Amino acid sequence: MECKAFHHWLRNRDSRHALRNTEAMAHMAACGDCKKLYDLDTRAEQAIVLAFTQKDMPVSLKAQIDRRLSLEKTPSFLDGVASKPDNPFLRLRHTGFIAGIALLVLLTALLFSLAPPSFKDLEQISEQAVMDHLKGNRHTSFDAATLYQSLEMLKRELGFNVVLPDLNGQGCFLVGGRLCALGKCRAAYFVIEKQGKTGSLFIMNSNHLDSELSDGSRYTTTTKGCAAQVWKENGQVYAMVF
Repeated sequence: MECKAFHHWLRNRDSRHALRNTEAMAHMAACGDCKKLYDLDTRAEQAIVLAFTQKDMPVSLKAQIDRRLSLEKTPSFLDGVASKPDNPFLRLRHTGFIAGIALLVLLTALLFSLAPPSFKDLEQISEQAVMDHLKGNRHTSFDAATLYQSLEMLKRELGFNVVLPDLNGQGCFLVGGRLCALGKCRAAYFVIEKQGKTGSLFIMNSNHLDSELSDGSRYTTTTKGCAAQVWKENGQVYAMVF
């Protein structure tokens, strides 16, 4: 199997049901670039599945919410008893309240300690964008006619206001787009065209970038026959590949 045939197999495989292709496995063993491409594609598929997997609320958190809601109910006879000085009910109620606050603080700390996946610099983003572009997956879930509504959907899903760059100023026009994962990072993906050539545009939040860069920072390169530009603007990171 040659690299071109391997790329065709990779684009059309169903990672959930497809049997292992012995020719593809043999080609990966001999071609480091295609093996890296396969690994990146597999991780991207896993990240997308993880991003859209519904998770149940922890039992301890549900119980804590129920306890807090019960405190907001109309005062009962027990509330009157508990309010008397030196009453053991009052001490018990205060102890439960303090424990509940401590639990909420712990859950909040754990939540914010889980740092989002990230890239070390613009060069690493460029390499990943080129690899994803070469996979040739041009599937779109919306087109230019429904762009406004689709940007609102992307904002809700990604947690930031997705702003397109000046495509007209760069001689490009929009074909369509969808949600995607660039490496392990959730991003917006757009299919664009320029002078009859199809390109890829990835947009993600700048919190997926480890290094501190000012707006306007730009990295340009040509690799694997693709021209790539990566830059930071509007608090977002853009990666354009042709």
